[in-house]
Amino acid sequence: MTARIDPERGGYAFANRFVDVLVRLPNGATVRTAGRCGGMTFSVLDHRAAGRDVPSWPAALFAPGHVPPEGHLVADHLRARQLDSFRSVSALRFLTWCVLPDDDRGPLAGVRTRTRRALPGVLRALAEGRPVPLGMVVARNVLRAGDNHQVVATGFARSASGAVTLTLLDPNTPHREVTLVEAPDGWRASNGRLWRGFFPHTYVPRAAPALPSASRRPSARVRPGAPLRLAHVATGRLLVVEDGRPALRASGATTWRPTVEVPDGPLRDGSVVRLVADGTRPAAPDALVLDAGSPTLAPGPSAPDTEPGTGAADGWRVVVDGGGAWREESRVRLVHTPTGALLAGAGTALGATFTPDASTWWTAAAP
Repeated sequence: MTARIDPERGGYAFANRFVDVLVRLPNGATVRTAGRCGGMTFSVLDHRAAGRDVPSWPAALFAPGHVPPEGHLVADHLRARQLDSFRSVSALRFLTWCVLPDDDRGPLAGVRTRTRRALPGVLRALAEGRPVPLGMVVARNVLRAGDNHQVVATGFARSASGAVTLTLLDPNTPHREVTLVEAPDGWRASNGRLWRGFFPHTYVPRAAPALPSASRRPSARVRPGAPLRLAHVATGRLLVVEDGRPALRASGATTWRPTVEVPDGPLRDGSVVRLVADGTRPAAPDALVLDAGSPTLAPGPSAPDTEPGTGAADGWRVVVDGGGAWREESRVRLVHTPTGALLAGAGTALGATFTPDASTWWTAAAP
């Protein structure tokens, strides 16, 4: 039986490596969550309900952190949904089940019994095609409650003996399904985790926001003159033209054509291009330039390797992370050839800097 979600398009491309402090106690100790598993779980369900893929942001784009940084549209969305995942009565079980024994003690039902009681309802929902968010319990005291976890159950199968195998989307294991089976000492997941038990977690749907996505064609090479959408890696925003000026926005239809004087095949590390904005001026479309250190647009065709100066003669040298071909999966820096400044962003502001830091990475965005 299945309420399957495609792990490639319905799940996030990075593993859950966020670190969030849930509660800071008077003695200074903290209760931390195991990342933003609840936010990722709820977001997956939001996107499924909307019939949309989750935005694709591969972990390699965020090296060395491997997750979207604070201020990134996706990171902010997942933090908000993480907090939503704790705003329900069922969320109290993440705390109360920590202090329960595994086995029953007199009239007190232990975690194993409570899990078995919850299982028929989970299977019934899956049989009806409804995925089920599960609260996975591993902690044995409240201070370790952040080690508990959230996943989406998407299907199940029964063996000839009646044993149940659940299929999960686990935020800790991107782009593949995880199975869960009962073992003598708990519930064993195929990604190596042993859980004391689990419960169906209350999910309140919200409209999935229209979040930009990095390209879903990682191996495609960027070619001269071919339209390209550009996304700022640190914020997840798109490089667009708004009111006649370049800007960073959460949405927009602007495409850029990296043009060269004499096309000689796909672009690569070290290529010098002009970034021409589609749809601005039919006769002489605008190109991205720097004016007194600020990104702006200037009209008129000009080769990128002409004598350095201002306005339309400005070109951009492409620096590919790791070198080699410029592919849609690549992180790139764009270096202004006349000045050596790097195109950068912070929040919604577009700028330039001479420091090659996280604010200067760009990548191809999905159409």
